[in-house]
Amino acid sequence: MYFIKPKFWDKKSNSFLSILLYPLSIIYYLISVIRKKISIPQKFNIPIICVGNIYIGGTGKTSVAIEIMKILNQSKKICFLTKGYGRKSKKDIYLNELNISNQNTLDTGDEALLLNKYGHVYISNNRAKAINTIIKLGYDAIILDDGFQDHLIFKNLNILCFDSKNWIGNNNLIPSGPLREPLTSIKEANFIIIKGEKNQIIENEIKKISPNIEIIYAENRIENNETLKNKNFIAFTGIGNPYSFFNTLLNNNIKIIKQIMYPDHFQFTEKNYKVLFQEAENNNCNLITTEKDWVRINKQFKDKVYYTKLSTLLIGKESLEKELKKLF
Repeated sequence: MYFIKPKFWDKKSNSFLSILLYPLSIIYYLISVIRKKISIPQKFNIPIICVGNIYIGGTGKTSVAIEIMKILNQSKKICFLTKGYGRKSKKDIYLNELNISNQNTLDTGDEALLLNKYGHVYISNNRAKAINTIIKLGYDAIILDDGFQDHLIFKNLNILCFDSKNWIGNNNLIPSGPLREPLTSIKEANFIIIKGEKNQIIENEIKKISPNIEIIYAENRIENNETLKNKNFIAFTGIGNPYSFFNTLLNNNIKIIKQIMYPDHFQFTEKNYKVLFQEAENNNCNLITTEKDWVRINKQFKDKVYYTKLSTLLIGKESLEKELKKLF
C-alpha cells in the first residue's frame, strides 16, 4: 500500500475535506495521548540521537541523519537504526560493507540503502531489541531514524526536521492534516532543523512554544551539478515531498521538460520503466530522479537514469556539534 499526500493538507485554511475528517483527527490525538501516558521510556547504555518529524514525509530528515553521521563518524563508531519503511520483509537486517551488495529495497526499504552509503545500518521493527543488538556489536552511539513518536525509547538528543515551504500545512493532525503530533510537542526537542530559506514567521511560532530551543537551517546542494548541466530532463520521483526535489532542480538551473510523481516509497515496475523511457525518447531528453528513488531502480536500468547526489549544509551547526560531543 502506497501513500500519496492529499493536497488539502498543505492549504493554510481548512478545506471541506479537512473539516469532514477532523473528528477522526480527534480520535487519533486521544489515542496518541493515551499511548504517551502509559509509555515508560527505556534507557540504554548507549547515546541515542533521534532525527524525526511531526509533519509526515518530506522534511529532509534522512539528509540530516547523514550529516550527523558525517560529524560523529570521524571519531566514533556509529550505527543508524531504522524500521526500513516501504520494505516487504519483516526480518532484522544488518547492513555493513560486507553484505550491502546482496540487499535490495524490497528487503531493506530505500532509506536504509541510502543511509548505508554513509554508515552501517540496522533495520528492525523492534527498536528496543535492535538497540541491545547494536550495543553488543560494539557501537558508540545510535542515530535513530524517525523515532520521535516512539515514547518507549529514551533519546539523549531529539532533533525535529521541518520544510520551510510546507511548514505545518493546515496545522491539523492526521487524517485531517499532515501532523503526527501537535506543534506543541516541539517542547520535547533539543534542536529544530528547517530545510529551506530563513523564515522569521516560523521561528516566532517555534519560540512562542519553546523559547530556548536551537534553530538550524539546512540547505541542499547538488554535488554532481556539473554532470547535469546542458541537458534536458524528465524528472520523476516517489518521495514524501516531490516538489522539494523539483524545486531543487530548478533552483540549480537544471532544465526540466516534465515532472512525474509517484507515491512515497513506490516500487517501480517494468511497466513504469517502459512508460518513463518512452516519455524520455518522445521528448528527446534524459531521466533524472532522487538518490533515494535511484536505489530502488532495477540494476539493469540504473546506468540509464541520472540522479541528484545531494549534500546538506547545516547553517549554524556549531551548537549541534557541541551538544553531540557532550554525549560521549
